[in-house]
Amino acid sequence: MIYNAEEGLAAIMFPVEEVDVFAETEPGRLDRIAGKKAIINVDTRAVLSVVGRQYGLLQNRRALELAKTCCTAAFPNTAPAGWYVDDIEAPVSGGHCRIDLRYDGDIVAHDWSFSETVQDHYHPFLRVTNSNNTSRVFSIHFGFTRIQCMNSVIAEESVRVSLVHTGDMERRIRKEINEAKFQKAASRFESFLKPLRHATIPIGRFRPIIQSVLEIHKPKGMPDDRRESWRTLEQILDRTSETYFGQFEESAYALLHAITDIATRPPTKEEVGYSFIRRERHSLHLLVGRWVADFSRSLGRRAFDLSGYVEDPAATRLRVSNGRSTRGYPR
Repeated sequence: MIYNAEEGLAAIMFPVEEVDVFAETEPGRLDRIAGKKAIINVDTRAVLSVVGRQYGLLQNRRALELAKTCCTAAFPNTAPAGWYVDDIEAPVSGGHCRIDLRYDGDIVAHDWSFSETVQDHYHPFLRVTNSNNTSRVFSIHFGFTRIQCMNSVIAEESVRVSLVHTGDMERRIRKEINEAKFQKAASRFESFLKPLRHATIPIGRFRPIIQSVLEIHKPKGMPDDRRESWRTLEQILDRTSETYFGQFEESAYALLHAITDIATRPPTKEEVGYSFIRRERHSLHLLVGRWVADFSRSLGRRAFDLSGYVEDPAATRLRVSNGRSTRGYPR
């Protein structure tokens, strides 16, 4: 995976084009497949995908322009030139990518310190997703980053926009994105943070909760070298937990930032010796967002057994969705 903003942007801004697809129906005979076309990397001539004729091609460069349109629609007091690429997540093939945009300077008319709840400072970011292999639709997610540690989370019930590669996408963005939606999302995120400062979580239980939230599962029947790698991963989780315990003591707010730290900078194979965390960083950020929303709401329920959750996070009910109980978090 590519995670470097500067190198990553250069790597994913290659031009793509559509070409016809042919089948060898008999030796030496090529027949064009009428309903299909291929998307290729113009620089390398590598085939990225084979798609239907109705598939609308969206270059990554154009996706980035549309993302900046989202930024200025969400924050009208900002200028397009002020939004810069802060991070990239993409496979080496460049078949799909995620680009994080942040604003260079203060966004006036917004208070991101959430001073009434946590007295901490956050900055918003917008993440654009695009693909040239049909694996991802063009989408925008709205998230928050704690400035002190640069840990990120995409808040549950935040603003999300998903568009297929057809039609007037810019017009649809301007129709669906507005400042009020983002202010509402920020207020909702702030309300999720408030109860976390007052909920006690013993430091010794941080690691199993992190593993539960981020779906980090210990494989069964591991060989000796893999068991050693698992112990290394546990040590990383514990050190990360101790860092935020030092800042916020045994609170759910400290736990949140331990989780977001691992989600933002998941331990690599080079660090651990084996890839126990195989989800993309975007998926980890979504898991954190869902957890903080559900856990915060659960703290407000009289029947919620916090001690039971701390003891066994994989078995404790956090929410009831659509009339059906959801046990553990997440499954």
